[in-house]
Amino acid sequence: MLKIGVRLPGRFEDSGEYLADARAMDSAGVDSLWLDDGGYDRWLLLAAIAAVTGRARLVAPLALASGESTAALTTRLATLSGLSRKRAALVIGHAGADSALGDLVALARSLEHRVMVEIANERQMRLAARLADGVVSDDGPEQLKPVLETLRRDRETAGTAPLEVWARVKIPDDRDGWRRMHQEYEGAGATGLVLPLDPRLLDLIRNGDEEDDRSDLQLAQG
Repeated sequence: MLKIGVRLPGRFEDSGEYLADARAMDSAGVDSLWLDDGGYDRWLLLAAIAAVTGRARLVAPLALASGESTAALTTRLATLSGLSRKRAALVIGHAGADSALGDLVALARSLEHRVMVEIANERQMRLAARLADGVVSDDGPEQLKPVLETLRRDRETAGTAPLEVWARVKIPDDRDGWRRMHQEYEGAGATGLVLPLDPRLLDLIRNGDEEDDRSDLQLAQG
């Protein structure tokens, strides 16, 4: 069964509604909450989300060229780890030098965080297969399937654990689209889907296998 990740915006108008939505998704059993890059300070946002959730992993965006010192990043990650009870993970937005990615992976693992890498070309794919715990892709199921076959061969050759494979997707129009999307991505070899926060999403997560439509359900109802 595919895991579900929810992408939270980096900005909000009402903090109470924003955190209520994060809590509702956590209560619905999503695997992870992914924070969009940009907007407000991501570490403060993740700390607030950690305080109101208890199960979902918190995925922090991280760019290799962000300019953060290793010491400052270590402090932030350690703080987030403590606040979230070690539910944090990192997603690297672009792959730079092999050594830089390797250093980040080592740092994250020293704090018991998992690291995922966005892949957009073969070099990033090879780096991810060798170093990371998971990959994130915008490809559709047909394009994703041969990429994942290559990644899995590389991991098996290296004798490392299987990768998490996350596909970023749009909200489907209806429950038939929800079920079809699950079948297609699961058939392609994905292990999870990342969807944007949307008023329809909570109903799809809870009732996606049912026929009755309850898309008017509000996220903040929890």
